[in-house]
Amino acid sequence: MDERTAWIALACVDGIGEEIFNKLLAVYGSAWTALAAANDGRLDAWMAMRRRIDGQPPINGPTLAHLRATAADPARPLADAAQRGLWIMTALDQDYPTRLRDLDPPPAIIIGRGHADALRGRRAVAVVGTRRPTPAGRLLTTRICHRLVECGAVVVSGLAVGIDGAAHAATIQASGSTVAVIGAGHDRPGPRAHTGLREEIVSSGGALISEYHPRTPAKIGTFPRRNRIIAALGDATLVVEAPIHSGARITATRALDLGRPLFVAPGRIGDWATAGSLAILRETAARPMVGLDELIEDLGYLAPDADRFEGGQPTRAALETLGKTEQAVARRLLDGPASLDSLVEITGLPPAVVSSAVTFLLMRGWIEPVGPTYVVTGVLAR
Repeated sequence: MDERTAWIALACVDGIGEEIFNKLLAVYGSAWTALAAANDGRLDAWMAMRRRIDGQPPINGPTLAHLRATAADPARPLADAAQRGLWIMTALDQDYPTRLRDLDPPPAIIIGRGHADALRGRRAVAVVGTRRPTPAGRLLTTRICHRLVECGAVVVSGLAVGIDGAAHAATIQASGSTVAVIGAGHDRPGPRAHTGLREEIVSSGGALISEYHPRTPAKIGTFPRRNRIIAALGDATLVVEAPIHSGARITATRALDLGRPLFVAPGRIGDWATAGSLAILRETAARPMVGLDELIEDLGYLAPDADRFEGGQPTRAALETLGKTEQAVARRLLDGPASLDSLVEITGLPPAVVSSAVTFLLMRGWIEPVGPTYVVTGVLAR
């Protein structure tokens, strides 16, 4: 059994959440060793020690039974996924989406249906909001997503009814790609009303993804946890119509925690549909969406994606005046906003080198800070 297979098997054990998964890796050094320990007595000894220290074992009886069953047949989760036409990527894989590595820790596995490349788009924006949108909220979501598709961005959302569904549908309508992050396993992929929408997401080049085994039902906490993945997969998050108690507010918080730009469509004072949106604007560093042109400018998407990467003038001429390092940083920022840490990881350059390149571009007036991230401006935005 290879480590990747063991990693997937351990992550798919019912009852093994992120905390226990990483604790087992820390104790045993690998997923393979953790599975072996489940049946050779070492896990029992460790649990007895933790009971004496903490007053209770870290793994309950039913979860331990599931763990031992999985250890006896670790290839079963891979077979289950293949039977359903699903693919699995792990944090061990080289092609694991870079954006997800900004989470600490990143999801151990992502199980998906559709096109995995959609998770690695050069531009990606999360669009979220209430499950009970107003007609104006639906219209605004449609207009936003159409503009994002024009700019070559993948739209990420949560496949819930309301703004999420409107975002996915509008993206497909505009011939774009969209990623839906579900809060349960693929056997329970979301509202029945979205059965057709799910098929359209896949057929249009997008993907449906989950961090859970296909049989996992939605539970308390699974939807709030999936919101961190939505926020991480976007270079920025846009909130359209969030009431006071809204999952969109959780996604907004996760985006800010990650240092991602957060934009919120403001609403009328006293309107329940946007009370949460106004609270986000009042209480956080979020920026208001004041117009579609202004939003695209704030995102650094002033020109269509294809035009920039075909090297149109004057952008191409400006890039040719830069050194190799400054050009690498500038080209990444032409994809969309990025933090200093992201630039270091994506370019593979030392932090001091990237910081120097960023300072140079700032002095030229070709990029500018937006919160903890940078976007292109000046000649690079033309």
